[in-house]
Amino acid sequence: MKILTKEEEDAHYRTVVKGGTIGGILGLIGGAAGVLAASKRYHTIRNLTLPMKSFLVTSSGTFVGIISADHASRDFEAQNNAKRQWYENREERLRQEELSSLSFTDRAIMWARREKYKIVGVTWVASMVGSFALVGRNPYLSGPQKIVQARVYAQGLTLAVLVASAGFEISERRNRRKGLLEKEGGVNGKGKGKVEEVKESGEGQGEGNETGDLWKDMVAAEEERLRSRKMSLHESDYHGNHAHVEEKEKKTEEKEEKKEEEEKKE
Repeated sequence: MKILTKEEEDAHYRTVVKGGTIGGILGLIGGAAGVLAASKRYHTIRNLTLPMKSFLVTSSGTFVGIISADHASRDFEAQNNAKRQWYENREERLRQEELSSLSFTDRAIMWARREKYKIVGVTWVASMVGSFALVGRNPYLSGPQKIVQARVYAQGLTLAVLVASAGFEISERRNRRKGLLEKEGGVNGKGKGKVEEVKESGEGQGEGNETGDLWKDMVAAEEERLRSRKMSLHESDYHGNHAHVEEKEKKTEEKEEKKEEEEKKE
């Protein structure tokens, strides 16, 4: 990890603020245009209150601004770190070679893993618009009822996408951890046993238990080592003190014997 100087930190801050500001403005313009267009076409959106319309516009601006700021930060790091840029280009070439050998389904899954946050945001916006359009066709619901119903649909779809993205993330971490253990096993011949041990200990448990097994073993071994070391120190202290007490008692007995002998002579 490269440590930035004060000048580089200031330049990075200005770049991120600039990118986020531009993205936020573009998002606000797009959100306002979308709300105006939807208000002309859909009766439900046209009857929304001003705070609700403002929320839709500002949400679009916030979402686009965050993404633009993140991209600006990554671009700054790539431009100011030639070594990392070369490494990322190399990784990009390797990734392209890997993608060329994959099927369309595998490429779609990899793209979904990489762009999961964008997919969640776009899904939320699309589900809000789609649910408003769907609920707006029901003439038996009032305006507030349509808003509540549309929000329920949008939240349900967004939650489903979040669960799917979490599943992708868990699967990716499992594959990465398995690859690291197998790589370690190729070096010292113990990786395969560790992989099987992690699999057996992880059956019927959650992801948090699986990822924590190795750490628990390491912590237990370290605690056992420290405990044995502490016990050995206590034992040495005990034996040393005990020997010192015995020697002192022996000297006291010798003095008493000498004193008794002197008294007898007198």
